Amino acid sequence: MDRPSRKWWMLAIVSAGFVAMTINWFDVAAGFGQISETFQLGIPQVALLISVFVVGYGVFHIPGGVLATRMGMRWVLALGLTVEGVAAVLSAVATDFTTLVVFRVLCGIGASVFAAVGVAAVSVWFRHRHHALALGITSACFSVGSAAGLYAWRDLTEAYGWRTALVAGGAFCVVVGLVTAAVFRVPAGGDHLRGIRLTRAALRESLMNRGIWLYGAAFLGAYGAFIAGSQLIAGYGLDQKRIGAGEVALAAFLIGIAGVPGSIAGGWLGDRLSGRRNVFVAAAVIEGVFILLVPLSGPGWFWLPALGVGFMFNFALAVWQTIPGDWPGLSQENIGTAFGLMLTISAVGGFALPYLFGEVAATAGYPLAWSALGVLSIGCALLGLLRAAVSARPVPVET
Repeated sequence: MDRPSRKWWMLAIVSAGFVAMTINWFDVAAGFGQISETFQLGIPQVALLISVFVVGYGVFHIPGGVLATRMGMRWVLALGLTVEGVAAVLSAVATDFTTLVVFRVLCGIGASVFAAVGVAAVSVWFRHRHHALALGITSACFSVGSAAGLYAWRDLTEAYGWRTALVAGGAFCVVVGLVTAAVFRVPAGGDHLRGIRLTRAALRESLMNRGIWLYGAAFLGAYGAFIAGSQLIAGYGLDQKRIGAGEVALAAFLIGIAGVPGSIAGGWLGDRLSGRRNVFVAAAVIEGVFILLVPLSGPGWFWLPALGVGFMFNFALAVWQTIPGDWPGLSQENIGTAFGLMLTISAVGGFALPYLFGEVAATAGYPLAWSALGVLSIGCALLGLLRAAVSARPVPVET
């Protein structure tokens, strides 16, 4: 029998992994200026560095879930973090842009494997109580990592260069991966979570679920809009809006760190409302509204849309992550694969929207590019209102 406190220790371990994962996702953005000078890149190529990470990140969610079913959660969590960390170090020694792109894809693959299994690892410990809150905490750690990568790593990059900054992030990720391998455990009675034979029935249970497909698509726009907006808002404020460096730095910081209270608020509220999925839809729509406000903002309040985007994205994310763990008929060992499918679908937005932003900005201007992100976020979120088309049981209210 597990001690009541043990699940919170497991949450702390997985949460540290999410911090390390997102630092190594977003820290490259702090070096965009230096990388552009090093390899003589334009705006579309710099934006491509965001998209190629998400290519690897999107493709390996499902294989990561399958690996966890076969090998067990602990080893796959550690594997994902180690691959991402090593790839980040290799990115730092890239001698040309093509090589850098390849290593950023590999970095995304490692993050992909960890992310889907990380959510499943929390769900199996908290499935019956504090589910949304626990996943809200991991979402908050996603925000802490993204804020560190976007803001703290900017100082590190300016002081020591983009290559040294990437090495520092990668080394931290490897260390957290090794700690995870040594310490993480599954709940008592969860022998099937240490690795079992993979069957066709298990794959059908997770990959042919219409609800999982629907809610993956519903988050596609909000997910891609955040990925693009969080990494491009600083350059937009400085180069296009001519806003002071201090206020731009504040906006870049807030779009990441606002997710900490946003995640906790989403998790807390999600555990107390029976219409949990409606909360997700509303949050994703509001995120889109804040994206629409970015090109309308000016000096003195440029930080406000950034705050709103970061808060509402992570509010929505905390609730969205509970869907596989709450879905009827989905076995614990298959939660990772099901969530991997949701992440894979939403990652289409993470790849396509930064690329779309770069192309639209270069041809039609930045205001239209930001507007496209906002409209896509809102439009995709409204797909969640089609949930009546799939079979789902009511989500229990926690007290």
